[in-house]
Amino acid sequence: MPRVKPIWLIILIAMTSMSPARAATPVTPVPSSDYWSTDPDILLPYESPGMFDWIAATPGNLLSFGKKINPKKNYRWIAGITASSLLLIKYDQDIVDASQKIARRMGLISDTKTGRETFTLIDAKLGSYDLPLVVPRNVNSVMYFFGDGLAHLGVVGGLLGYGLYYNDKRAISTASQTAEALVMTGIIVQVIKRTTGREAPFVATEKGGKWQWFPNQLEYNRKVPQFDAFPSGHLATVMATTTVLADNYPQHRYIWPLSTGIMTLLSFAMLNNGVHWAGDYPLGLAIGYVAGKVALERNRKQRKSLLNNRSQYKPGYWLMPYVNNGVTGLQLKVWF
Repeated sequence: MPRVKPIWLIILIAMTSMSPARAATPVTPVPSSDYWSTDPDILLPYESPGMFDWIAATPGNLLSFGKKINPKKNYRWIAGITASSLLLIKYDQDIVDASQKIARRMGLISDTKTGRETFTLIDAKLGSYDLPLVVPRNVNSVMYFFGDGLAHLGVVGGLLGYGLYYNDKRAISTASQTAEALVMTGIIVQVIKRTTGREAPFVATEKGGKWQWFPNQLEYNRKVPQFDAFPSGHLATVMATTTVLADNYPQHRYIWPLSTGIMTLLSFAMLNNGVHWAGDYPLGLAIGYVAGKVALERNRKQRKSLLNNRSQYKPGYWLMPYVNNGVTGLQLKVWF
C-alpha cells in the first residue's frame, strides 16, 4: 500500500501541529502550593473557589470563548485548523481502513471485535436511567477510555480530594478550573455535533461518512452514532484537562509530553473502533485548548483582582469613648 505512508504522515503533521509547544523556561521557586504564577515576577495567591463557581462561570466563559474566535488576530490558527481538517477529511476513509488493518495485525481488533468491548462492573440505576460502571476489556478499549468522561471526572475528583485533605488551595482551584473547561468543552462540542450530523465510521453509509446538517434532534437522540462524529469530544476533553493542569503545575514538565502520548494512542484507538474519523480531530483539539485557556484566564483575573484589593487594604486603628450600662471608658479597635 504505497499510499499508506503519506496518509500517516498527514495524521502526524496534524496531531503535532495542534499540540502547543512548550519552551523550556526556568521555574521560579514559590513559598507554598497556595501560590503560583506563570509570570515569574508575580506571585498570585490561590483562593478556594465557591462550591458552584465552575458552573456559575459558564455563561461568561462561553462568551469569552466566542471572543477568542477573532479572525483578525487568530487567522493563522483558524486557517491551520481548517486546512488540516479538510485535508484529513479528504483521506478519512483511507486513513480508517489503513489504521484498522494495522490494528488487526497487532491483534487490537478482529473481524468480530471492534475494540470498543467493555465489561460491566456495576449495573446501577438512577430512577429509569441505567448508570452502569464499565471497565475496558482489551488494549484498544483501554486506549479509548483515556478520553472517557469518567477518566476526567477522576482527575477532578482526585485534585479536589487531595486539596481538601491537605488544605491545598492550588489543587482545589485547579479542580474547579478543569471542571469549568470540561463543561465549556462539552457544550461547544455538542452544539457542533448536533449541527453537522456526521456519521461515525462504524455506521457509515458512504465513504467518509455522510454529513447530515441540522439533523432532527429527536432522531439524533435515538441514533447518536449516525450524527455525532464531528468533532471529537474525547480529544477535546483530554486537551482541555491537559491545558489547565500544565498551566497550574508548570514545574511538572512531563504533563505535555505524557498527554501528547495519550492523545496519540486515543486517536489511534478511535480510528480502530470506528468511533471517529481523523478529520474530526483538529477542531476537537482546538476547542479543548481554547476552553482550557479561557478557564485559566478567568481564574487568573480573579486572583489578580483579589491580590489588588488586598494591597489596598492598610492597617489602622481607631480610639473612641465607650459608654454602656453605666460603664465608661475608651474603646480601641485595631486592624492589620
